[in-house]
Amino acid sequence: MPSIRRSRKLTLPISCNKCNTGNKDFTLSLLPYFAYLNLAVSSMSTIYRAYIHNDMPMIVFIVYVYFAYFVLDHCFTAFNKLPPNENSQKKEFLKFTICVLSSSILFGFACQFATFLSLAASLSIFVVVIASSLCLFYVHFFCDDPKTFRASCPNEKTSGKKNKSTKPVSEIALVIEK
Repeated sequence: MPSIRRSRKLTLPISCNKCNTGNKDFTLSLLPYFAYLNLAVSSMSTIYRAYIHNDMPMIVFIVYVYFAYFVLDHCFTAFNKLPPNENSQKKEFLKFTICVLSSSILFGFACQFATFLSLAASLSIFVVVIASSLCLFYVHFFCDDPKTFRASCPNEKTSGKKNKSTKPVSEIALVIEK
């Protein structure tokens, strides 16, 4: 008979900060600052190399991506702070801004890479960018149904209905093994 191990469920501070208010371990909450630092160093070195080679379009593109990333991060933060089942103009504006900024960054990278790739590779990159932009638009505007929202925090109540599968994961894995 296989033994069942019970383990504690751990949530990362990045994924759900309000769930871990009692937990004083905020070591992973510094990760976004390391990402900002990495972005700043990479952007500055790329701008310096582009300046040495007199590549002004690359400088403009890197500056745009740098600031667009911060605006996109601010939009995601504001979007995630809104109630999930609220339909407001602010939420729609944030969705639209997220889609436009993400798509423009993707198209900018495609245009920068298309200058030194073959025609077939450039077209395939543009096809991937168009498909991912359409997928992002579809997910944000058509699949974002507030009725199907499920919170990532274990202590939050999402609705009065119970899920179809209320068994713990270990019991489900036990059934699959048989």
